[in-house]
Amino acid sequence: MMAIALAQPVAAQAIAIPFAPPTDRALTYRIEQHRPLAGKVSAFTATRDLRFERAGEGYALTVTLRAIDTDAPASGAVSYRAALGPLVGIAMRFRLDGRGKVVALDDEEAIWAKVRAGVDALATGSDGERQRAAQKILALFDSLSVEGRMSLLAGELQPLFLFAGSDVAGGAGRGLRSVAGSPLVRPVPVEGALTLAGQDGDMLDLDEKLAGDGVQVSIKYRLSRVTGLVESQERSLIAGGQPLVESRTLTPAE
Repeated sequence: MMAIALAQPVAAQAIAIPFAPPTDRALTYRIEQHRPLAGKVSAFTATRDLRFERAGEGYALTVTLRAIDTDAPASGAVSYRAALGPLVGIAMRFRLDGRGKVVALDDEEAIWAKVRAGVDALATGSDGERQRAAQKILALFDSLSVEGRMSLLAGELQPLFLFAGSDVAGGAGRGLRSVAGSPLVRPVPVEGALTLAGQDGDMLDLDEKLAGDGVQVSIKYRLSRVTGLVESQERSLIAGGQPLVESRTLTPAE
C-alpha cells in the first residue's frame, strides 16, 4: 500500500528526512503478520538478512530471505510456503539511488531463473494443494513484465524507504490518499492523514490513519532522522470485518 500525499497545510513545519543507511553493520528485517484463516488467527513470519554498502552516488543492498514460518492450517500454509520458499537462501543485490529508490537488481536474469526453478520444482514434484499453489505462482510469473519482476522481488523492502529522501510534516500533519485491502478483501480507495506523534532524540514517531468503504487502517512508524529508514512499523487493518495485524522491525543482526 503506497500513500499519495495531498496538499500540506502552509503552517506545518517540514522535517527533512535523509537517506543514509548504515554501511558498517549487518541488519535483520523481520515481518510478522496475524490474520484469520479457517476460523483461527494464524501467524506468518519472514526474516531477512540485510547489508548496505556505498555504490557510486547511491547504495547497494544485499538481501537474503533467511527463514519463513507459519502456524496456519494447510489452506493458508501451502500457498505461503510455495510463494516464499523458493526465495529462501538466495542473495539479491539491489541498487538504490541517493533517495532510497530501488533502481536495479544485479544479475537479475540469474536470480529470476533460480526463483523460477524453485517454483517449477514444486509444480512438477508435488501433488495436491502444493502443486496447485505453485502452478498459480507460475501463472503470475508469466504475466509479469521485467519491471513487474523487480517490483515483486523488492516489494517487501519498500516500507523501509517510505520516507527516505523526502520530508515529514509537523503541525497538523499531511493528508493522504491510497488504496488498501487484505489477502481476503479486494483493495478499495482510502483517505486520511499522517501526523507526527512525537520525537525521541533522532527518532520520529508517526501515526497514519486511513479509512474507506468497509476498510480502516492504522499504522505507527518509528523513523530514524539519521538513516532515513523505518525501523519499526505496526499496521492494523480491518477490511470487510476481517482484522489483519502486521509488524515490521529492523534491528542490528545478532
